[in-house]
Amino acid sequence: MVGVFSLSHHVARPTTKIFCKNLLLSILALALASCNTFAPPPTETPTPTATSLPTATNTPTPTNTPTKTPVPPTETPSVPVLPIPSGKPVSEWEDIPIMPNAIAGQGDSKGYSFTIKASSDEIQQFYEKELGKLGWNVFASGQGTTSVILLFFMKDTSVLTVSILPQPDGIMLVLIVKSWLPRK
Repeated sequence: MVGVFSLSHHVARPTTKIFCKNLLLSILALALASCNTFAPPPTETPTPTATSLPTATNTPTPTNTPTKTPVPPTETPSVPVLPIPSGKPVSEWEDIPIMPNAIAGQGDSKGYSFTIKASSDEIQQFYEKELGKLGWNVFASGQGTTSVILLFFMKDTSVLTVSILPQPDGIMLVLIVKSWLPRK
């Protein structure tokens, strides 16, 4: 389920198009993240068949032994469970600092993800402060109903999205994606 985001923005008109694109990509990522990939496959629905007519048969004798044990209902996770990075975290990716004490991390030229035991506020404050030192400006942020936080930064013709997703056991998954505005 995708939460409703309240966004505050300080964007000039030319960047609205790229902002919308990044927002839609982020919402798509959240929607995909909310689908539990570890759920068992659905059971096959039986095909209806003709009803058989009653026939004379011996009636079985009832026993005190139950024939089927009921299965307790399973709990649906309240936060999306995503594939967790397993590599050794780096100190920076594409000139973007990665938080000290990251547990694991991995990425490519399109994005980087890492896990850390920190609060959402600590992560948000770290990136607002450190990226500010590097000339990045926050132009939008929002929090969904599933506690996912999205931060959008802009510098020159680049847009950086930092997504903070709570995971079980107090671990946070941080996704960083860098994109560029189209040239005119």
